[in-house]
Amino acid sequence: MINKRLHALSDYAVPAGIGLLSLLPGLGRLRALTIVSPLSHLGYTLLSRHEGGVVPIIPMRTHLVFDAAGALTLVGAGVLARRQPAWQRLLFVAIGATELIEIAFSDDRDLPGHDRAEIAE
Repeated sequence: MINKRLHALSDYAVPAGIGLLSLLPGLGRLRALTIVSPLSHLGYTLLSRHEGGVVPIIPMRTHLVFDAAGALTLVGAGVLARRQPAWQRLLFVAIGATELIEIAFSDDRDLPGHDRAEIAE
């Protein structure tokens, strides 16, 4: 099980790494994904109910759904970008697949004091 603190750390490191990919030459249309993906990931991370959240309003399960959508987007981009070199396509598929594995093993519970039952009281 990947605890929320480690997941939160990854939520800042992975987008930074993907953003650095935008510096690679010859990315073509994949370059837009290396800019938009980290910005959206950072946005919902800041709003998530884990140690990395600044304004914790998004439940952890919803955060993981957003993570999965982003990971599947990376995998799909790698599969569909047929005009890109094979190493670039494989890189995007590998990053997305790694994120999916992390999501599968991440703790999906909200921080104490932030779950729906405790807020209602």
